[in-house]
Amino acid sequence: MSAALHTAAAERLRRAVIDGQAGELDALLTPGAVFMALGKTVEGAANVRGELLSDAVRKSWCALRWQPAQAIGGAVRLNGERNAETGERGVIVTITFAGDGIHKIQQQRVPPPPPAAGPMVLPLALREAINGNLLEKHPMLLSYVGSDGQPVLSFRGSTQVLGDDQLAMWVRNADGAFIHAIRHNPRVALMYRNEEKRSTYQLQGRARVSDAPAERQRVFDAAAPAERAHDFAMLGAAVIVDLDRVEGWAGVGPNGQIDPICLQRGI
Repeated sequence: MSAALHTAAAERLRRAVIDGQAGELDALLTPGAVFMALGKTVEGAANVRGELLSDAVRKSWCALRWQPAQAIGGAVRLNGERNAETGERGVIVTITFAGDGIHKIQQQRVPPPPPAAGPMVLPLALREAINGNLLEKHPMLLSYVGSDGQPVLSFRGSTQVLGDDQLAMWVRNADGAFIHAIRHNPRVALMYRNEEKRSTYQLQGRARVSDAPAERQRVFDAAAPAERAHDFAMLGAAVIVDLDRVEGWAGVGPNGQIDPICLQRGI
């Protein structure tokens, strides 16, 4: 089959899905046709037809702005661009052939556009995730710049929300490398990841040590009991992080990221 016939068959497939034409799909698919998407593989022409005509796929395809099919090597690519009016994410569909029939259909979603930047006010879902990070076994990952200029990673289970635009943590070793590092370079980054919910947040800011007795007590009291139990004498340091940028999302669903955010100081 020539490239022109391949692209024509791909266009027929697209129209058949959008119009719900089961007979047309049967005519296009090989008996051993395969449909692949993230976390899903469907085999057999009847099963692939059912998947393509499912409400989820048809709703998505109908909401997109489709570009003409494009031959790439021995395959054909369909590019369904995001429609801002519907909010549906774009998809790339790669179609390969066996003889005269469509044998494999691989669909992948295009990354969504970044959310509009908003003021630095941590949302409730992120506050709860951070405050429960140790108890829920999702400790915050911290990155700072060591004295030799190299980035250093460490888990900080005592990380907590101090305010709309601040985090805090109780650092048991008040004379450790982290404390010395932020006195010279306060730039830090943190990451929260919950694999079950598929939530991911990256936070950037400036860290400093607080010597104010009331603030030290507040940070220590808010730390998880397991952290406080390591420092009954309160010999550690209270570190405050003034956040400058926060990006991430609360989870991932069928239509992509859930409640994505981009927060910036000064907006």
